[in-house]
Amino acid sequence: MKNHKLAGSLCALLLTALGASTAVAQTSTAPILVTRTIFRFDFTYGSQLYRVPPSGQNLTTLVPVRYGYDILSSSWSPGGGSVVYELGRQGSNRGLYAETQLYVVDRQGGAARQITTDDSDHLDPLWGPNGLIAYVTTSGHGQCLATVRADGTNRHIVFCPHGESGESWSIAVTLSQWTPSGNGILLVASAPEGGLEPEKNYTDAYRVNVSTGSAVKLTAQVFDDSEGDLVISPDRKHGVFAGGQMYLIDFNTNLLTPLSITGNDPVYSPDGSKIAFLHSDTVGGNPRIYIMRADGSNVHLAPAQTTNPDVYMPSISGWSSDGTQLLFNQVGNNQWVRRIDLRNKTSRNVTNGVAGKHAWFLP
Repeated sequence: MKNHKLAGSLCALLLTALGASTAVAQTSTAPILVTRTIFRFDFTYGSQLYRVPPSGQNLTTLVPVRYGYDILSSSWSPGGGSVVYELGRQGSNRGLYAETQLYVVDRQGGAARQITTDDSDHLDPLWGPNGLIAYVTTSGHGQCLATVRADGTNRHIVFCPHGESGESWSIAVTLSQWTPSGNGILLVASAPEGGLEPEKNYTDAYRVNVSTGSAVKLTAQVFDDSEGDLVISPDRKHGVFAGGQMYLIDFNTNLLTPLSITGNDPVYSPDGSKIAFLHSDTVGGNPRIYIMRADGSNVHLAPAQTTNPDVYMPSISGWSSDGTQLLFNQVGNNQWVRRIDLRNKTSRNVTNGVAGKHAWFLP
């Protein structure tokens, strides 16, 4: 009997080790989507999309530069075989776009397929597990959730959030995540208070059935000033508000818990146990990356970050699938995609460019 117990323990240890080694192998090879701005001799510019492993070697061009257009966001298909991305035609002022359309390209590159065609905006695509691609589009006085298949068929508006009493009509929608079944998607709808000098920000969260368009409101909150940027946890039961004073939200009880720290750009680890975010130690100082547990405890500075005042981190891209590494963007004399390894407390450049929120493929 003792031998059986010992054999069982050895098997459990072996399976644990194999699981850990598999996760490490997936993290070391999982590709990252990176965009670079390419300038021409006449100072016109455009974006180019690449695929690169975390090592930064073997950079592969997926979408060549198209001058006068920017690649604004991108998302992997569930199996990692294709990428959907948003292409914006530049307007008269930098940062403004006359048109945005969605395209799909194979992970090896080649000809991209345009999957939207009308005059509406098509923003922030997010590929779901059932073959549908969710995205944000404009309709009426605000933004709405829409879906389309990878071949451009079955495109339609699914859900448009309604305004709260007192808020403006300009409702912005942010897609959070698909449900594992692929039947639903979680989104955040936010809008400022109406008037010339808004002082409040309204933030609602919904779970939407993409087949029927029916929506369940998870929470509705009102914040002062810029607070109220909501990020939802992977288990879809909790969230964190940022953009100033940070708060935790429990969707089951609608309980809002203030944290003793300010921050922005929060990102949950894949298992939901940790949150990375940007926080500035001094007024007007460059923000740095901090990490805390999902309950708001154990707040600490992420390791291996520069203290050069001429270098700053504008955004966190995401976590590796095993939760041991962080991908972020850094700006100094150039734009760099960098990653922090929390195991050995080191950081390194991946490549020049910028990586978005869904850049790192999570197998």
